[in-house]
Amino acid sequence: MYTLSSPTVLASDAAVHTGAVPVLRALSSAFRITHDGATALARAWLARDQDATGIAWGMVELLDLNAPTMPETLRAAGSALKSGAAVGADHLASGRFGNASQVAALVAAEATVWPDAPVATVPGLGATPAAAAAAAASVAAYWAIPELGLEHVRALRAPFSLVALGGSGVFESGPAVYGPRSAPVLELIDRVRTGDLTPAQLSTVSWPAGIWSRAMHEAAWACLREGRLRFQMRAVLDVTLEFALANPALTPVATRAGLAALHAMTVHRLVGDVLDEKPLGELALADLGL
Repeated sequence: MYTLSSPTVLASDAAVHTGAVPVLRALSSAFRITHDGATALARAWLARDQDATGIAWGMVELLDLNAPTMPETLRAAGSALKSGAAVGADHLASGRFGNASQVAALVAAEATVWPDAPVATVPGLGATPAAAAAAAASVAAYWAIPELGLEHVRALRAPFSLVALGGSGVFESGPAVYGPRSAPVLELIDRVRTGDLTPAQLSTVSWPAGIWSRAMHEAAWACLREGRLRFQMRAVLDVTLEFALANPALTPVATRAGLAALHAMTVHRLVGDVLDEKPLGELALADLGL
Protein backbone atom coordinates (compact mmCIF):
# COMPACT_ATOMS: atom_id res chain seq x y z
CA MET A 1 0.00 0.00 0.00
CA TYR A 2 1.26 3.49 -0.85
CA THR A 3 1.31 6.37 1.63
CA LEU A 4 2.30 10.02 1.59
CA SER A 5 5.05 9.31 4.12
CA SER A 6 6.77 6.62 2.01
CA PRO A 7 7.32 8.22 -1.39
CA THR A 8 10.31 6.04 -2.21
CA VAL A 9 8.06 2.96 -2.42
CA LEU A 10 5.73 4.66 -4.88
CA ALA A 11 8.52 6.28 -6.91
CA SER A 12 10.56 3.08 -7.15
CA ASP A 13 7.54 1.08 -8.32
CA ALA A 14 6.75 3.77 -10.88
CA ALA A 15 10.36 3.76 -12.09
CA VAL A 16 10.21 0.08 -13.06
CA HIS A 17 6.81 0.44 -14.74
CA THR A 18 6.86 -0.20 -18.48
CA GLY A 19 5.64 3.38 -18.90
CA ALA A 20 7.89 4.84 -16.20
CA VAL A 21 8.26 8.36 -17.60
CA PRO A 22 4.54 9.13 -18.21
CA VAL A 23 3.61 7.47 -14.90
CA LEU A 24 6.12 9.58 -12.98
CA ARG A 25 5.07 12.74 -14.81
CA ALA A 26 1.42 12.07 -14.00
CA LEU A 27 2.23 11.52 -10.33
CA SER A 28 4.43 14.61 -10.15
CA SER A 29 1.70 16.73 -11.72
CA ALA A 30 -0.90 15.38 -9.31
CA PHE A 31 1.15 16.45 -6.29
CA ARG A 32 1.64 19.97 -7.68
CA ILE A 33 -2.01 20.94 -8.24
CA THR A 34 -2.83 24.46 -7.09
CA HIS A 35 -6.13 25.69 -5.63
CA ASP A 36 -7.05 27.21 -8.99
CA GLY A 37 -6.02 24.02 -10.74
CA ALA A 38 -8.21 21.93 -8.44
CA THR A 39 -11.17 24.22 -9.07
CA ALA A 40 -10.71 23.79 -12.81
CA LEU A 41 -10.35 20.03 -12.39
CA ALA A 42 -13.65 19.86 -10.51
CA ARG A 43 -15.44 21.63 -13.34
CA ALA A 44 -13.81 19.39 -15.94
CA TRP A 45 -14.74 16.24 -14.02
CA LEU A 46 -18.39 17.25 -13.73
CA ALA A 47 -18.46 17.85 -17.50
CA ARG A 48 -16.87 14.50 -18.38
CA ASP A 49 -18.39 11.67 -20.39
CA GLN A 50 -19.82 9.79 -17.41
CA ASP A 51 -20.55 6.56 -19.27
CA ALA A 52 -17.06 6.33 -20.77
CA THR A 53 -15.42 7.17 -17.45
CA GLY A 54 -17.53 4.65 -15.56
CA ILE A 55 -16.65 1.88 -17.99
CA ALA A 56 -12.97 2.79 -17.83
CA TRP A 57 -12.94 2.76 -14.01
CA GLY A 58 -14.63 -0.63 -14.12
CA MET A 59 -11.90 -1.92 -16.41
CA VAL A 60 -9.22 -0.62 -14.02
CA GLU A 61 -10.87 -2.42 -11.10
CA LEU A 62 -11.12 -5.60 -13.16
CA LEU A 63 -7.46 -5.42 -14.13
CA ASP A 64 -6.50 -4.79 -10.51
CA LEU A 65 -8.09 -8.09 -9.50
CA ASN A 66 -5.51 -9.88 -11.64
CA ALA A 67 -2.55 -7.55 -11.11
CA PRO A 68 0.03 -9.32 -8.91
CA THR A 69 1.45 -7.22 -6.10
CA MET A 70 5.01 -7.69 -4.83
CA PRO A 71 4.14 -10.25 -2.12
CA GLU A 72 2.26 -12.34 -4.69
CA THR A 73 5.14 -12.02 -7.14
CA LEU A 74 7.60 -13.23 -4.53
CA ARG A 75 5.39 -16.14 -3.50
CA ALA A 76 5.01 -17.20 -7.12
CA ALA A 77 8.77 -16.95 -7.60
CA GLY A 78 9.34 -19.09 -4.53
CA SER A 79 7.00 -21.76 -5.87
CA ALA A 80 8.70 -21.64 -9.26
CA LEU A 81 12.14 -22.06 -7.72
CA LYS A 82 10.95 -25.02 -5.64
CA SER A 83 9.73 -26.70 -8.80
CA GLY A 84 13.08 -26.15 -10.48
CA ALA A 85 11.98 -23.37 -12.83
CA ALA A 86 14.13 -20.32 -13.50
CA VAL A 87 13.04 -16.91 -12.20
CA GLY A 88 14.47 -13.80 -13.80
CA ALA A 89 15.80 -11.03 -11.55
CA ASP A 90 14.23 -8.35 -13.74
CA HIS A 91 10.85 -10.06 -13.43
CA LEU A 92 11.09 -9.81 -9.64
CA ALA A 93 12.36 -6.23 -9.77
CA SER A 94 9.40 -5.26 -11.97
CA GLY A 95 6.93 -6.25 -9.27
CA ARG A 96 4.92 -3.46 -7.67
CA PHE A 97 3.57 -3.23 -4.13
CA GLY A 98 0.23 -1.71 -5.13
CA ASN A 99 -2.22 -1.56 -8.00
CA ALA A 100 -3.79 1.28 -10.00
CA SER A 101 -6.72 1.72 -7.59
CA GLN A 102 -4.36 2.03 -4.63
CA VAL A 103 -2.30 4.67 -6.40
CA ALA A 104 -5.51 6.51 -7.29
CA ALA A 105 -6.67 6.36 -3.68
CA LEU A 106 -3.39 7.92 -2.48
CA VAL A 107 -3.64 10.76 -4.99
CA ALA A 108 -7.29 11.43 -4.16
CA ALA A 109 -6.59 11.47 -0.44
CA GLU A 110 -3.25 13.25 -0.26
CA ALA A 111 -2.19 15.09 -3.43
CA THR A 112 -3.43 18.46 -2.15
CA VAL A 113 -6.11 20.07 -0.01
CA TRP A 114 -9.11 19.84 -2.33
CA PRO A 115 -11.41 22.88 -2.36
CA ASP A 116 -14.63 21.06 -3.29
CA ALA A 117 -16.94 18.72 -1.39
CA PRO A 118 -16.98 14.92 -1.89
CA VAL A 119 -19.31 14.21 -4.81
CA ALA A 120 -17.43 11.56 -6.83
CA THR A 121 -16.32 7.99 -6.22
CA VAL A 122 -12.79 6.64 -6.50
CA PRO A 123 -12.31 2.85 -6.32
CA GLY A 124 -10.82 1.84 -3.00
CA LEU A 125 -11.54 5.19 -1.36
CA GLY A 126 -15.21 5.99 -1.81
CA ALA A 127 -16.63 9.52 -1.92
CA THR A 128 -14.09 12.17 -2.92
CA PRO A 129 -14.09 15.72 -4.29
CA ALA A 130 -14.54 15.92 -8.06
CA ALA A 131 -11.10 17.50 -8.41
CA ALA A 132 -9.55 14.58 -6.53
CA ALA A 133 -11.35 12.09 -8.76
CA ALA A 134 -10.00 13.80 -11.87
CA ALA A 135 -6.41 13.66 -10.59
CA ALA A 136 -6.78 10.09 -9.37
CA ALA A 137 -8.26 8.90 -12.66
CA SER A 138 -5.40 10.46 -14.60
CA VAL A 139 -2.77 8.59 -12.59
CA ALA A 140 -4.72 5.31 -12.52
CA ALA A 141 -5.00 5.36 -16.31
CA TYR A 142 -1.24 5.45 -16.78
CA TRP A 143 -0.61 2.93 -13.99
CA ALA A 144 -2.96 0.43 -15.70
CA ILE A 145 -1.16 0.67 -19.06
CA PRO A 146 -0.44 -1.41 -21.13
CA GLU A 147 -3.31 -3.70 -20.16
CA LEU A 148 -5.87 -0.88 -20.13
CA GLY A 149 -7.16 -0.07 -23.61
CA LEU A 150 -6.29 3.29 -25.16
CA GLU A 151 -9.93 4.42 -25.30
CA HIS A 152 -10.25 3.83 -21.55
CA VAL A 153 -6.99 5.65 -20.88
CA ARG A 154 -8.29 8.63 -22.84
CA ALA A 155 -11.61 8.61 -20.98
CA LEU A 156 -9.94 8.62 -17.57
CA ARG A 157 -7.34 11.19 -18.57
CA ALA A 158 -9.72 13.56 -20.37
CA PRO A 159 -10.63 15.97 -17.51
CA PHE A 160 -7.04 16.24 -16.29
CA SER A 161 -5.63 16.64 -19.80
CA LEU A 162 -8.14 19.40 -20.56
CA VAL A 163 -7.10 21.40 -17.50
CA ALA A 164 -3.36 20.72 -17.88
CA LEU A 165 -3.45 22.16 -21.37
CA GLY A 166 -5.55 25.11 -20.29
CA GLY A 167 -2.86 27.56 -19.23
CA SER A 168 -0.78 28.72 -16.27
CA GLY A 169 -1.61 28.53 -12.59
CA VAL A 170 -2.66 24.88 -12.66
CA PHE A 171 0.50 23.44 -11.09
CA GLU A 172 2.84 24.78 -8.45
CA SER A 173 6.29 25.65 -9.73
CA GLY A 174 9.19 27.96 -9.01
CA PRO A 175 12.23 27.95 -6.73
CA ALA A 176 10.29 26.89 -3.60
CA VAL A 177 8.42 23.94 -5.09
CA TYR A 178 10.16 21.57 -2.65
CA GLY A 179 9.74 23.83 0.36
CA PRO A 180 12.36 25.75 2.36
CA ARG A 181 15.15 23.40 1.25
CA SER A 182 14.38 23.51 -2.47
CA ALA A 183 17.77 24.78 -3.60
CA PRO A 184 19.81 21.67 -2.67
CA VAL A 185 17.10 19.41 -4.10
CA LEU A 186 17.15 21.33 -7.38
CA GLU A 187 20.94 21.03 -7.47
CA LEU A 188 20.66 17.27 -7.04
CA ILE A 189 18.06 17.02 -9.80
CA ASP A 190 20.39 18.94 -12.09
CA ARG A 191 23.22 16.52 -11.32
CA VAL A 192 21.00 13.60 -12.31
CA ARG A 193 19.81 15.37 -15.46
CA THR A 194 23.33 16.15 -16.65
CA GLY A 195 24.65 12.64 -15.97
CA ASP A 196 26.91 13.68 -13.11
CA LEU A 197 25.32 10.90 -11.03
CA THR A 198 25.26 7.60 -12.87
CA PRO A 199 23.41 4.36 -12.03
CA ALA A 200 26.76 2.59 -11.69
CA GLN A 201 27.92 5.11 -9.08
CA LEU A 202 24.66 5.03 -7.13
CA SER A 203 24.43 1.25 -7.07
CA THR A 204 27.77 0.98 -5.26
CA VAL A 205 26.37 2.68 -2.15
CA SER A 206 25.08 0.42 0.61
CA TRP A 207 24.11 0.55 4.27
CA PRO A 208 24.29 -2.00 7.09
CA ALA A 209 21.05 -3.94 7.46
CA GLY A 210 18.15 -1.78 8.63
CA ILE A 211 20.05 1.53 8.65
CA TRP A 212 18.65 2.96 5.41
CA SER A 213 15.03 2.17 6.26
CA ARG A 214 15.38 3.53 9.79
CA ALA A 215 16.92 6.79 8.60
CA MET A 216 14.26 7.22 5.91
CA HIS A 217 11.57 6.57 8.53
CA GLU A 218 13.04 9.23 10.82
CA ALA A 219 13.15 11.65 7.90
CA ALA A 220 9.48 11.00 7.17
CA TRP A 221 8.61 11.85 10.77
CA ALA A 222 10.60 15.06 10.45
CA CYS A 223 8.68 15.90 7.26
CA LEU A 224 5.39 15.23 9.06
CA ARG A 225 6.42 17.41 11.99
CA GLU A 226 7.53 20.26 9.73
CA GLY A 227 4.67 20.03 7.23
CA ARG A 228 6.94 18.82 4.40
CA LEU A 229 5.40 15.48 3.45
CA ARG A 230 4.10 16.73 0.10
CA PHE A 231 7.41 18.48 -0.55
CA GLN A 232 9.12 15.14 0.12
CA MET A 233 6.78 13.34 -2.27
CA ARG A 234 7.40 15.90 -5.00
CA ALA A 235 11.15 15.82 -4.55
CA VAL A 236 11.41 12.02 -4.59
CA LEU A 237 9.10 11.71 -7.61
CA ASP A 238 10.93 14.40 -9.55
CA VAL A 239 14.43 13.12 -8.90
CA THR A 240 13.21 9.66 -9.92
CA LEU A 241 11.69 11.08 -13.09
CA GLU A 242 14.99 12.71 -14.03
CA PHE A 243 16.77 9.42 -13.29
CA ALA A 244 14.38 7.57 -15.62
CA LEU A 245 14.78 10.19 -18.35
CA ALA A 246 18.57 10.13 -18.10
CA ASN A 247 18.75 6.33 -18.19
CA PRO A 248 16.01 5.09 -20.55
CA ALA A 249 17.60 1.68 -21.21
CA LEU A 250 18.18 0.76 -17.58
CA THR A 251 16.88 -2.63 -16.47
CA PRO A 252 14.46 -2.93 -13.53
CA VAL A 253 17.20 -4.48 -11.38
CA ALA A 254 19.65 -1.69 -12.14
CA THR A 255 16.93 0.92 -11.61
CA ARG A 256 16.10 -0.29 -8.13
CA ALA A 257 19.79 -0.70 -7.32
CA GLY A 258 20.43 3.00 -7.89
CA LEU A 259 17.32 4.49 -6.31
CA ALA A 260 18.02 3.72 -2.66
CA ALA A 261 21.06 5.99 -2.64
CA LEU A 262 19.41 8.62 -4.82
CA HIS A 263 16.35 8.83 -2.58
CA ALA A 264 18.53 9.04 0.52
CA MET A 265 20.41 11.94 -1.06
CA THR A 266 17.12 13.62 -1.91
CA VAL A 267 15.61 13.31 1.55
CA HIS A 268 18.91 14.30 3.20
CA ARG A 269 18.76 17.60 1.34
CA LEU A 270 15.08 18.12 2.06
CA VAL A 271 15.32 17.79 5.87
CA GLY A 272 18.95 18.69 6.51
CA ASP A 273 17.91 21.57 8.75
CA VAL A 274 15.44 19.70 10.98
CA LEU A 275 16.51 16.03 11.19
CA ASP A 276 18.37 14.66 14.21
CA GLU A 277 22.10 14.23 13.80
CA LYS A 278 22.18 10.41 13.79
CA PRO A 279 19.66 9.72 10.97
CA LEU A 280 21.00 12.72 9.08
CA GLY A 281 24.47 11.21 9.17
CA GLU A 282 23.10 7.84 8.07
CA LEU A 283 21.43 9.42 5.04
CA ALA A 284 24.65 11.29 4.28
CA LEU A 285 26.37 7.95 3.75
CA ALA A 286 24.97 8.07 0.22
CA ASP A 287 26.95 11.20 -0.62
CA LEU A 288 30.02 9.94 1.23
CA GLY A 289 29.90 6.62 -0.62
CA LEU A 290 30.16 8.20 -4.06
